Order: sequence, then structure tokens, then C-alpha cells
Amino acid sequence: MSTPENTQREQGDQRQRLLGRESVAVDEHREAPSAAKLVDARKALIAYVREIAASGKAEAIIEMEKDFIQNDLEHYARADDKEMIGSLNAALLGVAAIKQQLELVDDPQKYQAIDRGHALPKNRKQGLPLDEARQSFSSHRARLGNYVKYRLEETEKQLVRERKKALGIADKDYIARQARTLGVELPQRAKSA
Repeated sequence: MSTPENTQREQGDQRQRLLGRESVAVDEHREAPSAAKLVDARKALIAYVREIAASGKAEAIIEMEKDFIQNDLEHYARADDKEMIGSLNAALLGVAAIKQQLELVDDPQKYQAIDRGHALPKNRKQGLPLDEARQSFSSHRARLGNYVKYRLEETEKQLVRERKKALGIADKDYIARQARTLGVELPQRAKSA
């Protein structure tokens, strides 16, 4: 007869066998030629992201990020991961909002309407509107930060971190353009941050 103590021990033994099996499979996967090709491909992507980020141009960074999101969306659609698909679709909407605001931010006449629409203090930071672009930058960077918490390979984590840094650069470019368009003097720290 099986006692609760025996059942717990049996379940623990089964867990250990399964975890051991997974560990061996992960090690074998990491040593496979396809894994090395994947690491090399991701390293090339990391270098590319750094190159685009170095331009400091929000438009280029956002176009790159849109392509990453669409690529991820295709991957997760094949895996039928509905939760991730929803998150990625939200990210695409955020990127579209950023692109739309980028078309307006350098035009003082057009951007004045956005500025007036964000008059309440809770909708402003450093005297600038927290418009849809600023909100989308923030939420997508948080999304990427959450991705790094998943069980990803190290080069995949590095790639996601570089994408997040690039978005930070694009966000700073956008904020500087907001300030220039609206004639707002940013604190010295904000300019160099």
C-alpha cells in the first residue's frame, strides 16, 4: 500500500529523473552544430543593433525594432503561443504610435496640439508631454526587460538587452526633439542621460 510519504518520495524521484533528462538534453543542444550557428547569428544581430543604436536616430532604431517584433511574431505564431502573440501585437501598436509621433514631433505647429492635449501635470515630465510615443517607449522597454527574465540562452539575453538600450537611445532622441520643438530647456542631467 502506498503511503503519503512513499508517494512524495516517488514524485520527488520522478521529478529528479525528469530534470536530469532535461539537463542532459540542454547540454546536448548547446553542443550541437545548429546551436553554434544560432549563437553566431545572434552575435551578428547584436553587432547590428549596436551599429544602428550608435546612429542615435530614433527612426532607424524604431524600424529595426519593428522588424524584430514582426520576426518574433512569426516565430510565436508558428508555436501557437497566444499570450506572447498578444504581447507582440501590443508592441507593434506601440511602435506604430511612436512612428506616428516621430512624424509630428519636429513640426512646432502640429506638435503644439499634442502638447496642449497633455496639459495636466500627471501627463508631463520635465515640462514635456508624456505622449503616446513616450508611453510606448516605456512599456516596450519594460516588455524587453521582462523577456530577459525568461529562460533564454545568454546570447539571446544579450540581444534583448541591446535592443532595450537602443530603445533608450531612441527615447532620448525623441525627448530632445520634443524639447527643441517646444522650446523647453532640459536639465543638464536629462540632456546627457
